[in-house]
Amino acid sequence: MASQRIQERIEEFWRQYTLERSQAVRVSRGMFLVFVFSALLFTWMTFTTRKPWSPLTEAKYLWDVFLPVTLLSAWGLTVKEDKLRRRVQSGGYTVIFQVVTRGVNKEAVLRSVSSVLYWAPKYLRNFQVWVVTEEDADRDFFDSLEARVLYVPRDYSTPMGSRFKTRALHYASRVRVEEGLNRRDVWVYFMDEESVVGEDTVLGIISFVEDQDREVGQGVITYPNFWGRNLLVSYQDSLRVGDDMSRFRLQAKLGKVYLGHHGSHLLVRADVEGKVGWDFGSVRAEDAVFGGSVTAEGYRWGFLQGFLYEQSPFTLQDFLRQRRRWVWGKLDLMRRVRTSRKLKLIHVLDLSLWLLSLPSEVLAILNLVYPTPMPGLIPSLISSFSFATVLYLYWLGHNVNATLAGSKWFPSALLNIALVPVLGGMEALSAWYGLLTYRRSWRIGFEIIRK
Repeated sequence: MASQRIQERIEEFWRQYTLERSQAVRVSRGMFLVFVFSALLFTWMTFTTRKPWSPLTEAKYLWDVFLPVTLLSAWGLTVKEDKLRRRVQSGGYTVIFQVVTRGVNKEAVLRSVSSVLYWAPKYLRNFQVWVVTEEDADRDFFDSLEARVLYVPRDYSTPMGSRFKTRALHYASRVRVEEGLNRRDVWVYFMDEESVVGEDTVLGIISFVEDQDREVGQGVITYPNFWGRNLLVSYQDSLRVGDDMSRFRLQAKLGKVYLGHHGSHLLVRADVEGKVGWDFGSVRAEDAVFGGSVTAEGYRWGFLQGFLYEQSPFTLQDFLRQRRRWVWGKLDLMRRVRTSRKLKLIHVLDLSLWLLSLPSEVLAILNLVYPTPMPGLIPSLISSFSFATVLYLYWLGHNVNATLAGSKWFPSALLNIALVPVLGGMEALSAWYGLLTYRRSWRIGFEIIRK
């Protein structure tokens, strides 16, 4: 009975993500203008109100340092996406769907593999499902999957001494090289263990391979699975979707990725992966290093249509652990990886802004409790634009996740916006949590979040 209930839940997930549901998501650029106009109006009203000067006034210049990021986000929101259509694979190419897992979240792995086996045969003539795990994993479970399972040998090592996920990724890429699958007519689609593909995901892959002349694609990851199980975490991940639909979409359209990308919903031509590989040493930000390496080699990125469907951490503790691991990965990249100075500098700046979000958040709360004047009209307009952009990205991401989850999103979206001070504090604290625990991070290794 337990296995039957699990199977029913799995079927519920992979059947609901259809092309129609994904196209029901709308990017309301008019709503973005409403957010910006409201923020500018509020700024003008507060700026023209006489208030006593305070030391906090000068501190508000801190808010303006986020302008470059919000400008990129606003620019990305202007990029329009072509409409997906249903069609069957026409060319002679193969798509390998690859899931890397340690085997802790077995139900999630089963959901992931089952979603591919449901949707891929409807449109792809040639595809394979690979699951990459460790030699000591539960073989009874993995051997029961309708997939090719690669067990990374316990004694396997790479020339650079890679550990964690990058070791498994490199092992799978070497298997493809040995078997002659690192060809231009083979594409590898990377998934995490909780990733669920939908009809639109498969159609997006076909569209990318057949309509674009680019070698690597990235797209938008959404979080409707178990949406609202932990409301605060689900609300905070609204920002991740908004970021994908703005800054990440922009860099994909421009053809170069420096701002980072996800390790899932990533489509790479196999000959490119075979050349770049994943042997980056002991680093927990393998996706960022891979993206920078691909760009440095001169390969072109493109935007991958369709969504990938994932889930947020279930507890605040897991949320903090997940973000902590991201910070550790950035620090690994800066300290332990041989890569370009440009890539390292970008991630230094990115982490610095993440850390600065905590004093910025404290300053905003203090301003609510004890209002003080702004330092000048121009800084006021800049900070207002940045605040409006961030609020809109929360609004947009919430709209996407709630719509895909089949929820009535409007009242909940208002609550999501109202909770932004709390959500921003969670994100800001997680960055410092990661920084302050980095020295003992190697005793912990690569943390796996239960999902």
